[in-house]
Amino acid sequence: MENWDIVTGLMVLSFTVPFFMLQNKLRQSRKRATVRSSEIKHLRSRLNEMENHVRRDQALFLEALGVPFLLMRPGGRVVMANKNACDLFGYKTLTGINLLHILQENELRQALQQAAKATDSFHTLLPIFLPDGERFYRITATRLNTKERHIGIVFLDMTEEYRSQIIRRDFVANASHELRTPLTLILGYLETLLDSPEAAEDTTMRQRSLSIMKRHADRMARLVSDMLILSRVEIADAIYLKKETFDLARIAGEVMQRLEQMATAQQAIVRFHFSTEPFTICGDEFYWAQVLFNLLENALKNNPSAGLQICLNAIILPDGTKKITITDNGIGIQPHALPYIFNRFYRADNTGKIKGSGLGLAIVKHAVETHGGSISVESIPGQKTEFCITLPRE
Repeated sequence: MENWDIVTGLMVLSFTVPFFMLQNKLRQSRKRATVRSSEIKHLRSRLNEMENHVRRDQALFLEALGVPFLLMRPGGRVVMANKNACDLFGYKTLTGINLLHILQENELRQALQQAAKATDSFHTLLPIFLPDGERFYRITATRLNTKERHIGIVFLDMTEEYRSQIIRRDFVANASHELRTPLTLILGYLETLLDSPEAAEDTTMRQRSLSIMKRHADRMARLVSDMLILSRVEIADAIYLKKETFDLARIAGEVMQRLEQMATAQQAIVRFHFSTEPFTICGDEFYWAQVLFNLLENALKNNPSAGLQICLNAIILPDGTKKITITDNGIGIQPHALPYIFNRFYRADNTGKIKGSGLGLAIVKHAVETHGGSISVESIPGQKTEFCITLPRE
């Protein structure tokens, strides 16, 4: 019996020891699994943090570009886009949207289709119609060396550069035309006097020819002078502007001395009224002399008949804003011409044979805006014309 108990004990022990050993191993395995699970959770958390950090860095980088940018699949679906791109297309988000399916503008859709098909960089300049008007964008698309063959597209607003180029082109064309006419007339009369001795000996003919040549030479000189002044105004806007305090009443008096002969010949009455003495302005005297000269000369030149009355009124409003108006009771400006009178080389069609460079009011507008002001015009044909300059508080 004792042997049996010993055998039984040994058998129980032989089963119990491995069981406890296995149980111990299981506990250790569970402990290691728990540790590894914790490590995996920690690594997953770190991975999520890193992914979020990368996404934030990507977003910051895309916004820091300062221009619309998007990443597009070859099929047209947007992978990512910055806020500027979303604003350009009028969406809160572009991610996941297929631009080739939603775009209504044919030119833009065709440009993106060409960008999607291009094997190399793609560039084009085209207009995009936005709620605030037409803008011109240079679109640059680059295919990325990725498995999905994504296309990075940048939209660079070239509106101002494009319009400046158009203005320069039109300016050169108009200036060439304006100079060619008087130059042709001068050359024509010179050839007549040189090739025809009898015409040169005719005192009346000679005097008439010289008078016409002088008039057109003066016109050319005025045109060149106005072009140089306009150029100076533009350069001052881009680089620097003299800042000095001066009395506008004094400038107005000096301008009228230059126009006194014309005003007397036309029996015109010119009055000045300044709400304060002195009426001080901080700016560049040269440009303000040009502003007053061009506005007053414009009124005299376009109204040669006797009885013209011109009033320059300058006041300071309660908020410190300065308001300068020049009013005349002349022929006025037709309503259809009002939107264009500040354009270069534009001359209203009711000025008859009155000639000018067509740059005077363009100089006025640019000079006023260079000083931070604005200018507007109102006119009732046959009754009055009023130019109003508003300057912000200094």
